[in-house]
Amino acid sequence: MKRILFVLTIVLMSTITNAQKANEEQELKNLIGTLQKGWNSASGETFASAFAEPHDFIVWNGYYFKNNTVQSNTETHQWIFNTIYRDTQLFYAIDKIKFLKEDIALLHVFGAVAPKDELRPEDPEVLMTIIAEKKNGHWKIVSFHNLDLEVFQNEGMLKGAPVPPSAMYASWYAENSKQ
Repeated sequence: MKRILFVLTIVLMSTITNAQKANEEQELKNLIGTLQKGWNSASGETFASAFAEPHDFIVWNGYYFKNNTVQSNTETHQWIFNTIYRDTQLFYAIDKIKFLKEDIALLHVFGAVAPKDELRPEDPEVLMTIIAEKKNGHWKIVSFHNLDLEVFQNEGMLKGAPVPPSAMYASWYAENSKQ
């Protein structure tokens, strides 16, 4: 009887742990959704609301904003939504969520930007590496690194890739096939 109770306890604990992890993953997916919602509604405030105070932000071209404030992120993104990225939409595909600790997560996310009237680009344009931290019950981005995927911009790099891009970026293509 003790063995049965022990096994049932282990099964119950495992089920609860898996449910909690699924809930945390959904919260992180919602965090990424906030970025997309902010971009697609041209709201710097919504976009920046996904970030912690302060956070690090590395732009696709290498600009590094260390200890960036949410206000600065809001203003910068509002400016680009009103100018160079006016009337664009952002597409994301989450490739990986890995919990480094209970309250720290690493995410890899593929992305691409297109004019509002165009379909999702065939290939991803950037790979974001995001570190999120959960404080006071809420996940926020503490570090954001946006890497330009040059492999799709240079035929020689594309041909010389050590792994076919369709394999390296498989989650982008799987997501694209749903649309």
